[in-house]
Amino acid sequence: MKTKEKPVGRVAVKLSDRRVFESIVDGLARAIKEKPEDVVWFFQVKELMRSMDEPMDDSEAWDAILEDNKAVEMSTGALIETARERLKKFRRIERKLKKLGVI
Repeated sequence: MKTKEKPVGRVAVKLSDRRVFESIVDGLARAIKEKPEDVVWFFQVKELMRSMDEPMDDSEAWDAILEDNKAVEMSTGALIETARERLKKFRRIERKLKKLGVI
């Protein structure tokens, strides 16, 4: 007869890890006077940029392009303006985190 295992310990650890993560993000956000979701966004973009730095052959690149084939309902000018705004935001957060000594 098997006994049922309760995942209560694992859930508590995950919840505690989440609270620690939220606490770290909130602390960083307060220190640089940015929103917590912007701090998380910064690290997500930074990780994406890091993964894009890894070389890939042409077939892998085309597979990635075709897999991510999404239509965008914006004009080229609007896309460029959005990219400029997000780049400014990224650089601003990066500058503040460097000054704080985090990165």
